[in-house]
Amino acid sequence: MDMPKILVVDDEEDLCEILKFNLEIEGYEVDTAFSAEEALKMDIASYQLLLLDVMMGEISGFKMASILKKEEKTADIPIIFLTAKDTENDMLTGFNLGADDYISKPFSIRQVVARVKAVLRRTSDKEKEIGLQSYHSRLKDTEHLVEKLVRKRLENYAKYRKMDATNYMRY
Repeated sequence: MDMPKILVVDDEEDLCEILKFNLEIEGYEVDTAFSAEEALKMDIASYQLLLLDVMMGEISGFKMASILKKEEKTADIPIIFLTAKDTENDMLTGFNLGADDYISKPFSIRQVVARVKAVLRRTSDKEKEIGLQSYHSRLKDTEHLVEKLVRKRLENYAKYRKMDATNYMRY
């Protein structure tokens, strides 16, 4: 199975490199962008998780999250905010924009890695559940089609034998 792709978006290049290094040690494929503008030029839909700083150049992490959550292709990508903005209102803003987690700077790398794993595990479990629901739905559709086919064949057989098809269809 391919390891998830993570995009780290932060204007602190050193922090991006530290996160990239540590997440790659865990086996993740990691790309970095040093601004929201740079990140928005990338194929964001190809990532399974975004780590976003809030306070960046022209477009903040909050604004970027808002843009991504409005786009069908990127709306379901989990977001973890990594930011120095640590007030309750800031956190609530992040969660109201659809963030899956919010980590205040300074933070420990081990804590970030643990939270990345937790968010990706929850996302993976959700995808499995959706896949299972889809499978059950397709199974019911198939059962319905088989039932219709059997009824049709019995009706044809009954016509051929000049009998009442209902005598053969007992469920």
